[in-house]
Amino acid sequence: TLNPSETFGMISQSAFRELKRNGKFTYNGMTYYQTENNLNDSSPTLIKVTEPLEGTEMWILDNLSLPIIWKMANNPIEINWEVEQVGNNPLTVNDELKQCIEKTGSVYYAYPANGSNLSAAPEGYSPFYISHYGRHGSRWIPSEDRYTKVIDVFEQNELTPLGEDVKERLKLVWANAKGNAGQLTPLGSRQHQEIAKRLYQNFPTVFTGNKAVCARSSVVQRCIDSMESFCTELQSMQPNLGITCSADSVHMNYIAYETPAMKAFGSKKSDWYQTHFSEFENKQVQPERILSTLFVNPQSIEQPQELMMGLYWIASDMQDVDLDLSFYDLFLTEELFDIWQVINYRMYICNSAAPLNDNIPAQSASSLLRNIVESADQAITINKSTAANLRFGHDTNLLRLMTLMQLKQFAQPEEEPHLYYQAWQDYKAAPMGANLQLIFYRDKKGNILVKFLHNEAEQLLAMESPTAPYYNWEEVKRFWANSH
Repeated sequence: TLNPSETFGMISQSAFRELKRNGKFTYNGMTYYQTENNLNDSSPTLIKVTEPLEGTEMWILDNLSLPIIWKMANNPIEINWEVEQVGNNPLTVNDELKQCIEKTGSVYYAYPANGSNLSAAPEGYSPFYISHYGRHGSRWIPSEDRYTKVIDVFEQNELTPLGEDVKERLKLVWANAKGNAGQLTPLGSRQHQEIAKRLYQNFPTVFTGNKAVCARSSVVQRCIDSMESFCTELQSMQPNLGITCSADSVHMNYIAYETPAMKAFGSKKSDWYQTHFSEFENKQVQPERILSTLFVNPQSIEQPQELMMGLYWIASDMQDVDLDLSFYDLFLTEELFDIWQVINYRMYICNSAAPLNDNIPAQSASSLLRNIVESADQAITINKSTAANLRFGHDTNLLRLMTLMQLKQFAQPEEEPHLYYQAWQDYKAAPMGANLQLIFYRDKKGNILVKFLHNEAEQLLAMESPTAPYYNWEEVKRFWANSH
């Protein structure tokens, strides 16, 4: 209930889906474009759009269920507003997921591209070199049988009216997914184009002159396509760049390496998986309710948990493909929250700073960190025409790298499994298109500082610096050497 001096507004869900897919939407003959300069450090997550003819600006709540216009500026009818959030308590993780249900998709969460205000460098320092590691962009689910197994269950069992509707939706998904398993989607390509564009706009002087850019990719096709989208956009911004791209198995020993110890630890045969994790998973994934809404005889489904998880992954992946379909109506919010905790639990154990893993995952990133350090030192002292080293790989490699580097936000140790989700969230750490950028600065005396950007937002290391988020490069290297 609003008093006469208050108002609010929202866009339609179809317009919101168009915005998330294409970075723009059309309403009443007016086209609104997503911009890179959103409200920063905001909670909740907001997407800023601008209509160029009238100059109207809107900040829209990143929430498919209720895409509220959080703030309106330059409204042609001269009614502007901003939502007032009552109370100063920070959102809980559960509240955050309810607010943006797509985040329950774990590492299937599509790159948020919220933008960030970047602090000014210390006086006398200018950027001159960039080191980068990026996860591939949004993709289809990696294997076709993860679609067909779900569809087969719907084909072979008597369905409720809702079940019949879901079967038709699944057929539409499969018609588009067939032959595309694991491939980069158009959205994934756009994500890397936009990241490259913002990188150039934020640090144009790094690429000025006849500079060289060295790009290397995992041999997996979606990573290659991500690299090509990124580099093509960068080349269009600065035609004089000499960009070399390569996807060769010789690079896999650092771009996507996993130690034998990590392979053993991450196995379903490992002790932690067989005991505590399996127990936690069975507690969290409760398929009885959802199956009763889809099947006339739900008790006849042979692998109910597996089917619920199959539907969950298909539902989560819809945000990554250009299809105007959703399966979120099948799930209760709490069911999605419970499933997400299971995925997040495993991702935290296998990729981050959980004390249980004895630092085994982070060691898989040792060769990647070594490549980053050596490439940077060469760009500083020998190959001074190098503007950037770009690397394109996978979520687990990025997560382990950030753990090994000890990025403060993503290297939080937590002993209690039921609290893992509060210490670390996979959708923040490695959404589709996630990236880590090291921006190097130099003064006239040759002193070197480095700043860390994760998903284009400044991050702190777990070390002290009087100029944080800018760190002395030599001190950073000593910190890493002493930590490992």
